[in-house]
Amino acid sequence: MAKVVRDKLGWKTCTLTGGEPLISPIFKEVCEKINNLGIKITVVTNASLLARPKEALKDVSQINVSIHTMNSNIYERITQVSYPLEAVLSTIVTTRAKLPELVIHLNYTVVKNLNDSETEYEQFLKFAREVRGIAKFIDLSTSDKLIETNAEDIAKQLKKIGFRVLDENAWQFLLIRDDEYAIVTRCPFNGRYENLPKRDVFVDPSGTLYRSYGGHFAVNALNEIKAQDENGLIEKIRVLLN
Repeated sequence: MAKVVRDKLGWKTCTLTGGEPLISPIFKEVCEKINNLGIKITVVTNASLLARPKEALKDVSQINVSIHTMNSNIYERITQVSYPLEAVLSTIVTTRAKLPELVIHLNYTVVKNLNDSETEYEQFLKFAREVRGIAKFIDLSTSDKLIETNAEDIAKQLKKIGFRVLDENAWQFLLIRDDEYAIVTRCPFNGRYENLPKRDVFVDPSGTLYRSYGGHFAVNALNEIKAQDENGLIEKIRVLLN
């Protein structure tokens, strides 16, 4: 699939997500093959399986680690996992030490009245500075209006603590404070941003292709993938995008 979209659409990036992609027994093999195509790989991970980052991420350009808070109790409430926040933070520090050139995005999904104070933002930003990571604030797209957040309000909060908008597009804001960067991005799921420009195609383990930004339209391309039918696969991708 990576080869097809590179050759037919000129796409040069690929994100491996999940669940937790490092669980896969073929994770390193897949990364090596995609990297050999000249495609940059981003891995979305909770860092719980990064005991050997230099080995696991040797073909990876960027990792996005979900943190959401610097408070261990809030972390457990948001992630619903027992893996401790302190272990995640320690792993990120180790990963930075072992891989000084790796791009590290630290994801912070903002939940109204839970982790949305400026004090909590500053604690998170401090850690991002310490590990030379980029703080990435994500709004929460949900039908529950009591906890829903939006990117514009998050950007306004960051402006209150000294950031200014350096650049923006339909999907995100890039902000700067002195030499410190932060990203505010819109969550593409649940259909809130269905009318924004198309930016990617997701494939799930069943071979179903769908658009991350919402809508109910999807196509299954498992037969084309198994048969390595490049023309059939690209036609299904084009139908999905159009």
